[in-house]
Amino acid sequence: MKVCTAVAFAVALSVSSAHSLPWSWDMWSQDSIQPYEEPVLFPRNSISTDGKQTKLEDRGEVEQIKKGPVPGSGESVARGAKVYKEQCAVCHGPGGLGDGIIIKKGLGFYPVNLTTPTVAQRTDGYIYAYIRYGGKVMMPSYSENISEQDAWHVVNYVRKLQNPGSVKESQ
Repeated sequence: MKVCTAVAFAVALSVSSAHSLPWSWDMWSQDSIQPYEEPVLFPRNSISTDGKQTKLEDRGEVEQIKKGPVPGSGESVARGAKVYKEQCAVCHGPGGLGDGIIIKKGLGFYPVNLTTPTVAQRTDGYIYAYIRYGGKVMMPSYSENISEQDAWHVVNYVRKLQNPGSVKESQ
């Protein structure tokens, strides 16, 4: 008797689940940004809300900038830390070790450890370019998510991660 009840319950459940399948599929196939998908670009001739330039400069020239235009003050590092935690830590991890929560989910890619000597030897412009233009292999551009000014603050924060005693964050 228990077997018959269980079978009847399973059949009833599968019939009711089949009825809801289109709703479940709609949730899966909705318009959304997929991993590694580039953000939608601004429409041509659009004007930013802060009146600043939205067009990116030449990447090669930017990468040559040895020292960023924003001084690495405590305020800059604090702002960079806030933006980093919102935009970068999910992949690069809170300490920049390339061990963010995405990696722990096993999605099959490995962000750069920002504290390695190789990254520390890069110019400020190189790190800025990675943020604004995207990586040369996998990292997408964050020019739509992180402003020019905030990208320089993030560079200053990354420098602090590479050299923890260099600048104190202001709270």
